[in-house]
Amino acid sequence: MMRNLTLVAAATALAACQPAADQAPANAAATNDAALANDAAQPAANQPVEANGTNVAEPATNAVASAKPTNIPEQFRGRWALVPADCKGDAAAKGLLVINDARLTFYESRGTLDRIDAWEPANRFTANYGFSGEGMNWERVITLERNGPKLRRTEEGGEEGPVDLTYTACPPR
Repeated sequence: MMRNLTLVAAATALAACQPAADQAPANAAATNDAALANDAAQPAANQPVEANGTNVAEPATNAVASAKPTNIPEQFRGRWALVPADCKGDAAAKGLLVINDARLTFYESRGTLDRIDAWEPANRFTANYGFSGEGMNWERVITLERNGPKLRRTEEGGEEGPVDLTYTACPPR
């Protein structure tokens, strides 16, 4: 019996030494949850509200900027060359890559954007393309990475193996 009284006294003394925040009543979590739920139900002062009192959330200003695009991003579009002579665009320009909003055009093939798999808004994205050329069709997952006037194209490749090429932006025509 004496031992139980000693334990109770020790527990009481320990509780008295704890900061007030640590001594919250057992139902504090439920009270806090109820307060948060009530706050969530009330529209913020600057939020538009529908007639039924429902909060109309405004889109976050950076949500659109970081959303995955559905087309090839603008900063990757243009004419890209493996060697300067490719920018001339004549029959000898076998290293020219032309990129528009939904297509990669090479010397003898064209890849149409199927889907964008990964997106880093500043300079990199990975996408799946459906290719056609020389009477054949195939698919490729290609990563494009832009660094100033340079564009790096990488892909795991098919029968020909992996691809890792760096292009330079052609001057505007």
